[in-house]
Order: sequence, then structure tokens, then C-alpha cells
Amino acid sequence: MEIFSETFFKQAFDFAELEQTITSTIRLVAHNPAALYVFWQHYTYFNGYTSSVISRLASSIAMSRYLFTDHEIAAIEEADRGFQISAEIMIAASDEGAYGITHRELAQLLLKTVGDYAEISVEERNQLSQTPAWLDEIVQAVITGYQGTPGDAVSLIRSLGFHTASEMLGDREYALLDMIIRYENQGVGFDRYLKENTTPVAIRGHRYDPWCYVVIHGKHEGSGAEARHFDHVLQALNMVVQYRPESEQQIIEWVLEGYQAFTELQQHLFREIYRECLQLLEPLETDNLVSV
Repeated sequence: MEIFSETFFKQAFDFAELEQTITSTIRLVAHNPAALYVFWQHYTYFNGYTSSVISRLASSIAMSRYLFTDHEIAAIEEADRGFQISAEIMIAASDEGAYGITHRELAQLLLKTVGDYAEISVEERNQLSQTPAWLDEIVQAVITGYQGTPGDAVSLIRSLGFHTASEMLGDREYALLDMIIRYENQGVGFDRYLKENTTPVAIRGHRYDPWCYVVIHGKHEGSGAEARHFDHVLQALNMVVQYRPESEQQIIEWVLEGYQAFTELQQHLFREIYRECLQLLEPLETDNLVSV
């Protein structure tokens, strides 16, 4: 029987509370072009690193020979299953550059579009690209938590939990972005700008809509790459239970530690973006009160 499933994690964590942080932040920035640009600049910066480090986790597992073995097979070389677990993680890593374009390029296209929408100059965009210390601290923690240590089973299992949270929560993040920006605010703001002022952009023989970066990952009333990656990481986790000597309870504990570590970083990210954008918007609110 499989131990890990979507239901397992939904029962272990309060997703309503986690999503409230995300929705509050997106709704705060949805109606202000400059704040929306700051949001996307920070969000794509963060996700550029989470995407990059997946391959390190896959590699760390693949290099860890004989940590994950089929105990029903007596021959050591024939029993090693680490690469099978690694392959489930590598699917997510390979998707970052599959289909003729990288997700980083799609993120850059969206960020450029938001910058044009907000009428932010190149000089201002370069100033905003100077990463705040809090964001770099989060990114460094992501790299540490994600990559795992080759040969260290506890570290790798925790990192698998970290990766699980990244994919599962990422699916909800993109779905909420799609819902709030394109559905709640249909025909106004950035949704209107996308419809009236943008056309698909040609990149290496294919044409991409700026919003493609969002819907390729997750969408309102649908799913994307994050949900597919989550299905694969569940397979990896259940293989870990099968191919490690520790009890199911011990493995669950390590996985949940990794999962919790990522949720804390994700919540920190959105709270800091909220705080920074609120500071940006407060002078505008004061000016509006004065003008009234």
C-alpha cells in the first residue's frame, strides 16, 4: 500500500492558511502596475533558483549508490534502486528546458511584459533587479534544503519532502495567480493589457503568449507541470519507503520535516513581498486621501 499521496499531505498541513498568505499578496498587487512588477521580479527570481536546484537533488540521489535497495534481491549491484528514484525527480528538472524553450525564458517574457504595462524604464528595472538581502537569504536556504547530500539518506529524504512541498504548493500558487489576475480581474488591469496590447512572441520558431509562464505550471480550473511533477515525486517517496530499512513512521517524519521547511520559506517569501509592496503602495494611498 502506498503511504504518500495528495490526501496524506492535505491532512498533515493547513492549506487554507498557507493559501491565504498567497491570495492576500496577489490581491494586494493586482491593481497597481508597479507593485505587480515588484511581485513578479521577486517571484520569478525565487523560482529561477527552485527550478535550477532540482537537478542537484536528482544527481545527489543518483550518486548515492546502495542507499536505496530492493531487499528481495541478494546481489548488491542488481538491488540498487537509487537511480530509479532519481529519474522521477529528473522529470521535473528536464521540463525546465524542454519543448524548445526554458521556463526561465518564459519568466523573462512575462516580466518584460509587466514592466511595459507598468511603464517602468530600463534604468528602473535594473535598480529593482538589485535583490534585497531577505530574498537572497531565502534563496540560499532553498538551495541548502533542496539539493540534499550524496550518501546521506536522512538528508536526501528530507530534501525529497522539500521538493514535494515545492511542487504541490507551486501548483496552487500558479492556479491562484491565474484565478486572481485573469478571472477575478477579467477585462481590467493586467488582464486587459494582455488582451489589448500584447501578441504572442516568436522564440526559436514558436510563438508564446506572455501569460504562458503561468499556465504551463498551473492554471485556474486545470493543472500544469507542477501537478505532473508532484505525481512523480509521490512515486519517488513511495519507492523510498520500499527501499529503505527504516520504519515507515521514521521516513514519514523526515519527509514532513523537509516539507515543513519549504512551507516556512514559501510563507516568508510571500509575507516579505506583501510587506515590500505595501510600503510601495502606502504613499499612493496617502496621496489619494490628500487629493480627496
